[in-house]
Amino acid sequence: QTVYQPGSFTPLLRIETENGEQAKARHRSLAEVLQEDTGVTLPAELAVMLGRLERELRQGSVSEESQQWLAQCGLTAEQMAAQLEAEYIPERKLHLYHCDHRGLPLALISPEGETAWQGEYDEWGNLLGEESAQHLQQSLRLPGQQYDEESGLYYNRNRYYDPLQG
Repeated sequence: QTVYQPGSFTPLLRIETENGEQAKARHRSLAEVLQEDTGVTLPAELAVMLGRLERELRQGSVSEESQQWLAQCGLTAEQMAAQLEAEYIPERKLHLYHCDHRGLPLALISPEGETAWQGEYDEWGNLLGEESAQHLQQSLRLPGQQYDEESGLYYNRNRYYDPLQG
């Protein structure tokens, strides 16, 4: 994921998350957990009530209405809290972009201040060489352009651009 300067195509920050980490981060709601574990489809009203209860449990304050509903079911807030899946926060790598006056990324800088990737370009945005001790790929070029490895061209919003032809 890339965060851009507001109102422009100049990249500011890159956030990397491994695919396995993203899969682990998929959150199942309390209603989904109960439906999958029991094999029963819950009525929509019950799923909404469970969603509200889950939000309240995660915030640490259960409303009087939810407590009464749980008591009618013979349950306590503590029993329901035990059913919640822990929220998983995926491991992410952040890199700051260092760009030239045209918005062309020259380097990716780690939070420790180390250069994780750097590139050298010609005046048309062709990558002449790159260095990366961490084997990072950096596909952004001039503002609005992203390198498409499969075609060897740069995707420029609604069209492809061949920098060899200028």
